[in-house]
Amino acid sequence: HLDACMPRALSRIASTHQRALHSLRARAVAHASVASRRGAHSRVMTKAHAHSAVTSTDANWVPLRDMHADELRLKYTLPTGQSFRWRPRGSSESDYVGVIGARVVRVRETVNGDAEYKVYCRPASESDDDDDRVVRDYFNADVSLVDMHAGFAANDARFRALAPYVGGSRMLRQDASECLFSFICSSNNHISRIHGMVEKMCVHYGDVLPVTAADVAIDDVDEKIEPEEAAAVKGDEAFYTFPSVSQILAKATEERLRELGFGYRAKFIVGAAKVLAENPDGKSPEAYLASLRDEKTYAEAHEALMACPGIGPKVSACACLFSLDKHEAIPVDTHVWQFAVEHYMPELREAKSVTPKIMRAVEDKMFDIFGPYAGWAHNAMFIAELKSIKESLPEELRTPRRATPGSASKAAKKLKIKDEPKPPETLPPAEDFGSPARTRA
Repeated sequence: HLDACMPRALSRIASTHQRALHSLRARAVAHASVASRRGAHSRVMTKAHAHSAVTSTDANWVPLRDMHADELRLKYTLPTGQSFRWRPRGSSESDYVGVIGARVVRVRETVNGDAEYKVYCRPASESDDDDDRVVRDYFNADVSLVDMHAGFAANDARFRALAPYVGGSRMLRQDASECLFSFICSSNNHISRIHGMVEKMCVHYGDVLPVTAADVAIDDVDEKIEPEEAAAVKGDEAFYTFPSVSQILAKATEERLRELGFGYRAKFIVGAAKVLAENPDGKSPEAYLASLRDEKTYAEAHEALMACPGIGPKVSACACLFSLDKHEAIPVDTHVWQFAVEHYMPELREAKSVTPKIMRAVEDKMFDIFGPYAGWAHNAMFIAELKSIKESLPEELRTPRRATPGSASKAAKKLKIKDEPKPPETLPPAEDFGSPARTRA
């Protein structure tokens, strides 16, 4: 028996040794790639906006406490239209890299579904204890999603049926100016172009951080990837902070933004920065936005943001929900209008567009059902409407594809039937975020 087992045992030992050696070789190649690119990275760091108050860290993976799969699923949280700073690593839906403030952060789910993170750089005056505080704050980690969803399910049969399919769809708590200007870029835009515009704002007006793509790629190495392939990354690519309002004011011009491809949004970016700087409270732009989060009601913050050019009711609601702690906010786009009509408000079926009045009606209805955290319930139901998620639902839970706002009026036009004039604000159909698509703004 021992003679029969010995070849298999030796084979397993050899295989384990080969995998370990392969991994070590791959890491060595990746580290060499990082070293070889340091010269190029140092040239990047000589740019005028280099962030000298940020240092790289001896990064280790840290558990994101209490964030299990039912509390946080990355694929339902990071790529679903709240933020445009996160990129998946490879083909994984459970491993993302992004920037939180002045930190380059990687977040992934372990094999048992628990979330963990790694910080590659941080402000020089802060420590890993601050990392924990910042990352937990960004993910609203002190809010129990399980308890919240249980409350929503008790109040609503539709949510009760969807809950098993959208668990872990958590709301982010983003920097207010980053969120606001990102959603100005989202207007009538598709997802890849929004990502590109946000990245351009960071590269041209933000601060470069002491981390490159090659630094992050070290953690991509595994036994299934050839060392040369693992090292073949764009190692010179740097990470950047999102510019503050003050940096936008000091550096950005409408002309230059148009040259960079922002189109008509260029004047809105410059104009919004000026309005925030000239706010009625006489505060710095950053302090003013903080006061909207901490001191104002949702109605007050929503109205204040709409004083900025390019910010209508939906963009303002996005900023309020995703960055200003206004958890009752409901950004109503075509997806939301469709599930509201189908499941809650059939009386809105004849609407010709998503007007501010209709948006308020939907918000009021959602608040009556789900309470002061209605925006979180809306987020989970919104995710269930995305094509990639919707296709995984049982047929009876899929919202039927019906008419969109204004479609009846468009059909009447085709048939040359006289119709009432459209209200000035219309919203085109929204599609899945996995393809060139409209965002929820």
